[in-house]
Formats: sequence, C-alpha cells, structure tokens
Amino acid sequence: MPEGRQVQQMFSAIAGKYDVLNHVLSGGVDFWWWWRMARASGAGPGKRFLDVAAGTGDSSLALARRGAEVVSTDFTHAMLRLGPAKFARKGLSKLIWASSDADAQCLPFRDASFDGITICYGIRNVENRARAYAEFLRVLRPGGRLTILEFSTPVIPGLKALYDWYSLRVLPRIGAWISGDASAYTYLPESIRAFPHQRALAAELEGAGFREVRWTNLTGGIAALHRAVK
Repeated sequence: MPEGRQVQQMFSAIAGKYDVLNHVLSGGVDFWWWWRMARASGAGPGKRFLDVAAGTGDSSLALARRGAEVVSTDFTHAMLRLGPAKFARKGLSKLIWASSDADAQCLPFRDASFDGITICYGIRNVENRARAYAEFLRVLRPGGRLTILEFSTPVIPGLKALYDWYSLRVLPRIGAWISGDASAYTYLPESIRAFPHQRALAAELEGAGFREVRWTNLTGGIAALHRAVK
C-alpha cells in the first residue's frame, strides 16, 4: 500500500475528475450509497458531525441535507477545496467548515467535540487504522456514533467473480481514460482486496473500544456500512 504522501499526491492528481469518475464507475449507485450512509449516521438538526476524508464533499452534503452541522476534513487539499462551491450551489454553505490538513490519525479537534463521525471510502487509505480509531473515540461525545462507508466483500454467489473482473479489467481502463492517471484506478482494486472483510472490520472496531458494532451490506456487499457507538 502506498504511504500517506503518495496517496495524497495520487488523489490530488485526479481531484478535478473525481466526481465524474465516481458516478460513471458506479453507474450512479454512489448517490444511493451517500443517502444510506447519511440516514444510518443519525445526522439531523442540532447534531454536529465530523466528516473525515470528505473528498469533494458528497458525503458532507448528504449529512447537511439532513440538517446536521458538518465539519468537513480531508488529507488532500486539492479534493477538499472543491466542496464549498458544491455546498453553495445547494444553499448549504453555512453548514460546513473545512479544514484542509486534517489527518485521520491526528485530528485537530478537542475531546468530545462531535455527535457523530463519518468516513467514506477513506479508512482503507489510512496507514494506521488503530490510531485513527483512537482519535475517533477521543473526539466523539459519549454515545456518539461512528459510521464507515467502504468498499467491501461481495456476499452474493457469483457477484464476487463478476466484480473482480470489472474492478481489475474494466475499472482501471475507464479511470485512466477519464482522469488521465492510471495509478489511482490500479491502486483502487488492489486496496479493496487488501482491506478487511465485513466481520473483520467489525472486530477491529470492537477491539478499538467501540460498542454496538454492526454492519449492513450495500449492493450485495460491494460496499458496506459499519456503525459503532462510543
């Protein structure tokens, strides 16, 4: 797996094409996944949320649409700087504050600052997940919820083989064609295969000190929502 600086450079290179690629490569299913994530998170009016690895802001936007105040952070400034314009177009610009240099392993926030934390497609890129979990617990208020949306392991018979073919053969070619950078979309399927399956990720969260850990498979397990409580 590339080191943090390499991951940062990789995503900086594709920032301008990132949204288009997400929509094309997922066939538009990503919009539904954002909606499911926000609903599962418990976001709502009067709730303060930290969206870690927020990228260009689609995950933050889904939370804000439910009425939450969102603090949006990302390790890659080139991605994060695209978010405010997206919020402004939706009339939600007052609900987001962006910090461009927030590493999940060392969050620049006070203890017990947030009612909820979300991280979408980002925990897979964290070098030391145990350190990130400790930070999530630190900045969550008692009873606060962590919600993780991440690519996972298909559970429907035959789907894994089809998904492997698509992600290894088709996805990198489309990604390279649209973005002009093949490395990110070669790294993507490799990182998914190296990432823990649903039950193993749940065990990591329990080992870190979270409770009430559970998960929901999306699109047959191609992605999964993990929820846990401090």
